[in-house]
Amino acid sequence: MKIYPKVPRYDHPVVPSDFFDAESLTLIEKVDGSSFRFTLYDERYAAQYPEAVIEAATGDGSLVFGTRKTIRGSHRDALADIDGALHRAVRCLRESVKTTPLRHLHDTFDGPLIIYAENLVYSTLDYGFDTNELPALVGFDILPHANVNTMVPSGNPYEETHKGFLDHETAWAIFEQLRVDEAPIDMSFVPAPILKQSGGDFDPTTYTFPTSSLADDVQVEGIVIRSRTRDRRVKLVREAFQERNRKQFGQRPADADSGAEYVVATYCTSARIRKQARTLVVEEGREFGLHLNEDLYQRVVEDIWAEHWQELMTLDRSFTPTDVYPLVAKRCIAELRQMQTNAELNDAQPTELWQHLF
Repeated sequence: MKIYPKVPRYDHPVVPSDFFDAESLTLIEKVDGSSFRFTLYDERYAAQYPEAVIEAATGDGSLVFGTRKTIRGSHRDALADIDGALHRAVRCLRESVKTTPLRHLHDTFDGPLIIYAENLVYSTLDYGFDTNELPALVGFDILPHANVNTMVPSGNPYEETHKGFLDHETAWAIFEQLRVDEAPIDMSFVPAPILKQSGGDFDPTTYTFPTSSLADDVQVEGIVIRSRTRDRRVKLVREAFQERNRKQFGQRPADADSGAEYVVATYCTSARIRKQARTLVVEEGREFGLHLNEDLYQRVVEDIWAEHWQELMTLDRSFTPTDVYPLVAKRCIAELRQMQTNAELNDAQPTELWQHLF
């Protein structure tokens, strides 16, 4: 079930040469987490919602939430029925988002709004999740339901635009209306930090990425540059983050330098690693921890061979099977660390994370 069209990518492959010369550019910190969105189900505007939103809503006033592509439920659902990776975000919706102002805003915009946010879980950058008090959701965009179709130009389903989204001044003002100021920091909903207002003098080739607003010792993932006059937004990601992201989640097959790297990039997915970790813990009764990697990475390799041996036998790249093992071991230990951190963050069991989010 789709919740709304996929949120547009910021890193457009072709940026018009005059984009950075726009009179007004807004530079926003790109927070590293997981895609999240929510909308208030308002019976007065029932005809404007997709069927999937109506099905997920548990009555008028429900905050229906989803990840990048799919509806996941209502904030009134029992946490036991929600994927563990979303528990903290859902607690934030319950405790830190005001629904009354959002309902009033539906009248202002003649229909409901979609709030886009970053679910602040451990992805690639460690903001000090075990030591720092960090917000749960970081808002960065708002799209009226009536404008959903403007995200994809007619005739080109792959070219997403920023048309139809609210300008940043309006969106950030709404974020402030929705947030509960007295909410605990670790359950809070906050707007993405605005770094700078620029006009006609921005040079992406010489820009120095600042320290993150979330941690003094962490450099930002990147920045999002918004232009109201160009009706566009562009993401700049620093190269060091991209390299760190590859180490955390593995390379793309196209970036692999060797046959073994290609095999790992293609078949050693997060879903496969988590599946084998759950088997060890849930079915075999093993205690979760980084020590699981002694058996986990070998299980993952065996699973790859068992499912894809025919493809591997006819692969147009040569590789030495023994070279695959240490690469898979690195991927597995990174995944285990991420599972451990996010389980603590969401007050959930590691095996309850990302069960349905692939």
